[in-house]
This record gives sequence, structure tokens and C-alpha cells, in this order.
Amino acid sequence: MRLRQAVSNSPVKADSYADIAPIVSPIPADRQGAKRHYGVHPYFTRRPYNVVRDYILHYSRERDVVLDPFGGSGVTAIEAFLENRVGIQNDINPLANFIAKGVAGLEHGTLGEYKESLNFVQSHSQEALQKVLAADEQGVRTLKRTAKLPPDVPLPGNSDVPSFHQLFSTRQLIALTILKNAIEQVPSKPGRAAMLLAWSACLAKLSLTFLSAEGRAESRGGSSIFSIYRYKVAKKPIELSPWRTFEERATNVLAAKSEVDKHIEI
Repeated sequence: MRLRQAVSNSPVKADSYADIAPIVSPIPADRQGAKRHYGVHPYFTRRPYNVVRDYILHYSRERDVVLDPFGGSGVTAIEAFLENRVGIQNDINPLANFIAKGVAGLEHGTLGEYKESLNFVQSHSQEALQKVLAADEQGVRTLKRTAKLPPDVPLPGNSDVPSFHQLFSTRQLIALTILKNAIEQVPSKPGRAAMLLAWSACLAKLSLTFLSAEGRAESRGGSSIFSIYRYKVAKKPIELSPWRTFEERATNVLAAKSEVDKHIEI
């Protein structure tokens, strides 16, 4: 995935980079300083953005091509893009490429569009979400029959449950479907993509794989997928509010959008 195409009228010869001195001093890691990487979407081993950025600035020039063939969630390609390089992202994991493309895509549209898109999702999902939360078990089964749930698929043999649907409670599945349907109706294409990124980020918390951190607020913790690296179901599942969880992630996306806009202006 190429994040930015740039053309130079005076390309730099490869052998001119031989004189670049190596970085010899440690760069203190700032893991949470960039909203475009922290809080938008969970992922396995995200590298500190500022260390990656400093390497890009030190070892390349504007309009150079920066390739990360094992790019994870796109820290290298995104930082290269924001520093006016051509960032090329690749990873074997489709989720990683989805996150990278989603964050890079925040260059499109306006912050106002994104806020309107969030309001649109709320107005087109709140009533249905409230029905799901208020329904008794019989009511939930009835709602399940009318909901257009995603196809169920088998999971790897080391998973705690045999199929995808069993990673969620019925309420969670229906609530996520309601949110997804509302997102698909968002008029703004950039706003729709941003809300889909926020929705995807919710799956870690709005599922039975969410492991609440002991001794902290219920909502603090993470999915077993990003810590144990397999589909482990919590012994005591916690069902968080679908809307509050989505709104939190969407708000983080809005903050990332604002940050990306400032970098592009500079």
C-alpha cells in the first residue's frame, strides 16, 4: 500500500547516502505521544513513533521512498508520509494494512465532516441499541432472528471456541451489527471510513475476548488477541456499553484527524 506518491526533479544518487553518520545516542521512546498511533486502534507490537520518525529524518530526505515490508499497523509508512516521503506499507496481516490505510486516510475530508458522521451514526443507531440493552433473553433471541449478522466462520484449533460468533455475546453481536449498518449509511466517504476504523477498534472491547484489568475500572484492559495472541475467552466476561465504547474510539479518531491535519499544514 503506497501512502503518498511524490516526484522529485533532482533525484538523489544512492551512493550519496554513504556519508550519513549513524545514530549513536539513544532516542527516548514516546509510546503515547501521537494520537494518530495511540488510542485509535489496538494492535500487537506498535513501535514508538518518535524513534521511527527520527530514523526517517536522519537517514532519508524529502521525497525519498521509505519501505517497511513488515509494517505492522503502519507507524513507519505513516511517519514517512507526514514527513513528505513516499511511505510504502506491507504486512502479512490484513488487519495491519487496514489500520495503516485507515490512519493514512485521515488526510481526506474535514474534521467537521467527521463530527457530522459521528452524530449521524448516533442518531441512526441509538434507538435500536437501547432496545437491545433493554430486551430480556427472549427479546434478544427475537432481535437476533431479524438482525443481519455477519457470516459465522470457524476459528483456529487453539481457540477457546470453535466459531467466530461465539467470541461475542448475542447482545454484542446485534449491537455491533446495528453500529455497522449505521456507519454504512454515512453520507461522507471520508467520514464513513473514519467511523469504520473506530468500529473496528471496538471489537477488542465489545467481545468475550476482552480481559478486564483486575483492580481497575471495568473498561480498562485489553483483548486476549493482542496479548496472548489467540482467541481466549474471558472467564468472567464483561459487557461494556456499545455506544460509549464506540464513541470513545470515534473521539480518538477525531483527535488523530486533527493531529494529521496539523502535520499536513506544516
